[in-house]
Amino acid sequence: MVAETNRPIYDLSTESKMKATVQEVKLPAKGSEKEIVHLLVKIGTDTFDVYLCPKTFLDDMGVNFSQGEEIVLTGSRIKQGEAELILAREVVRGNDTLVLRDEKGNPIWS
Repeated sequence: MVAETNRPIYDLSTESKMKATVQEVKLPAKGSEKEIVHLLVKIGTDTFDVYLCPKTFLDDMGVNFSQGEEIVLTGSRIKQGEAELILAREVVRGNDTLVLRDEKGNPIWS
C-alpha cells in the first residue's frame, strides 16, 4: 500500500478535546463521495478546518451536521503547509458519538 503524501497524519501528541460550533459543512462534489467531508468550526474565537471522514462513511453511519450545531471534538491539531487543521477522531453531538479513528489515530473507515 502506497501512502498518499498529501494525506495528513494523525499526531497523538497534539490530541485534545474541544468544544466547537459548526460554521459550515463542506461536502465533496457529487460523484466524489469517497472524498473527505470537512467542517469549518469555531473554537473560541478561532475558526478551524476539521477533517472528518469520507462522505460514504458518514452516509453509512446516517450522520449529518448542520450549521450552528454544538459539538465536542476529540482530534489532533496538525500543520499542513501553512494551514493548521484538525483531524477528528471522535465527534460527540448530544447523545451521539461518532468514532472516526481508533485510539492510535488510524481511520476506521479504511
